[in-house]
Amino acid sequence: MRKTLIRYCCITVLLGLAGIVLAVSPSEKQQLDKFKVSTLKGLRGVAVKVIIVRDGPDTLPFLKETALQQEVEFALQSAGLEIARPTPDVGLYVVVVKVAAATNDNLNIAMNVQSSLLQIVNLSRDTTIKTEAQTWPSFGQSRFGAISVATAKSTIEKTVKEQVKDFTDDWKAANPKQ
Repeated sequence: MRKTLIRYCCITVLLGLAGIVLAVSPSEKQQLDKFKVSTLKGLRGVAVKVIIVRDGPDTLPFLKETALQQEVEFALQSAGLEIARPTPDVGLYVVVVKVAAATNDNLNIAMNVQSSLLQIVNLSRDTTIKTEAQTWPSFGQSRFGAISVATAKSTIEKTVKEQVKDFTDDWKAANPKQ
């Protein structure tokens, strides 16, 4: 009976750990496979910067950086990350949204949404050299598409939320609560 209980507990723990590994993004999994540790481990907080790049002033003018930044910060805080000023102890979570008129009549928009985390790192060849590098994701977290103007804002907001969720899931996996 006791051996059965121990086996059951071990299987439950192993399945739980497998679930954690499966919960990370493909980029984070690649990084874990390669380096055996996440660059998000020990990260206590992030500064946030949202940038919208337009091909002209009339391209999606109702999409506002400040509103999108507030949404990103709220989602990150809700996940347990501290929103802080940029320092070497925190990362800089950057969202870049590029929008351009996809057709001459401006009824369709080409969009690209990319989220990444920049951190201060030391070079391995000379640890006295510090620089800023993209540490998440280890490969592209970008979405590109052509959409109607009517759905552009909501599609962009949804994409940003999905990317923030990927980031917070990876952060939670790297920093389980004790």
